[in-house]
Amino acid sequence: MPDLRQRVIDAICEEKWPDPDNEVNSTTICERLKRGGHAASQDEVREVLFQLSDHRNITVMMEPGTGSGPVVQSVDPNLCP
Repeated sequence: MPDLRQRVIDAICEEKWPDPDNEVNSTTICERLKRGGHAASQDEVREVLFQLSDHRNITVMMEPGTGSGPVVQSVDPNLCP
């Protein structure tokens, strides 16, 4: 999963920064990975997002009722060079 972790980080950095108003969720990341030729399931992406959150690289929030999975609320500036 290390390769998936880096691809998820790359997707977060492309989508989230420099515009913090972009909503980045597991669905958005899965779509970006698929467009890049790297398919990953929603569950795999969510697992990586929760790991990044546990390590305080990102902050995520669950939006009830949307089904879009965890939403990235903030990103540690050191994550996206």
